[in-house]
Amino acid sequence: MASTSNPVIFVTGANQGIGFAIAQVLSASKKPYTILIGARSEARGHEAVEKLNATKTNNQATFETIQIDVESSDSIATAVDKIAKDYGRLDILIHSAGIGSGEGGSSDKRTDWRKIFEVNVFGVMELNQACVPLLQKSTDPKVVIVTSTMGSITMAESMPLPIGATVSPYRASKAAINMMLVEWVHWVKGVRFWGVCPGLCATEFAGDFTKNNGRDPREAGEIVRQCIEGERDDLVGKMIYEQNGESGVRPW
Repeated sequence: MASTSNPVIFVTGANQGIGFAIAQVLSASKKPYTILIGARSEARGHEAVEKLNATKTNNQATFETIQIDVESSDSIATAVDKIAKDYGRLDILIHSAGIGSGEGGSSDKRTDWRKIFEVNVFGVMELNQACVPLLQKSTDPKVVIVTSTMGSITMAESMPLPIGATVSPYRASKAAINMMLVEWVHWVKGVRFWGVCPGLCATEFAGDFTKNNGRDPREAGEIVRQCIEGERDDLVGKMIYEQNGESGVRPW
């Protein structure tokens, strides 16, 4: 078993996009972390680790690739077993893996809805439950879920988005995981939870639209860092955001 006094952090979807940006921000923190880079492709996970090692500013930050496909129960179990064997605990779990549409970019069929829910809801739910025993071995366990204002039923009712029904499965998936966040706050003892709405970030998530219109995803990573380093303790159990000079809590 690996021995480390650094907090052990597992970030899913960390080989690209917001997950990678979160790892970048944490590797620049004054606090040293052992950051497990969750990636569906082990090769892409290793590539991400190489990039992170080349750019980190805290030399005590370390990285390891954890292969995980959140659509697969077997893959989730294997990943969690590896963390248990290598570290014996998990201090922080960051759910960043997610998709915005079904196969081929469509979102209007049963198969598309199922694909989105498999990743954004069922994968998060199963991984979270599998990690709870490891989290409860930590002295200060925390979970951050990258969610979205688009999952707010209150805001959807008053501000329907112009892109309409094509994004409905994504919005519904985020509403579902927001509900699970509220549930976990109540019944997962000793673990603190945050939901983070990263806003529109310049990633590959929605192709040219997000790449051309989004902000630096490291700004979203900074919100996550604030949660795990004690700067958002007053907002435990809430969906928080910070963008365009505004910050606060999004309604469910």
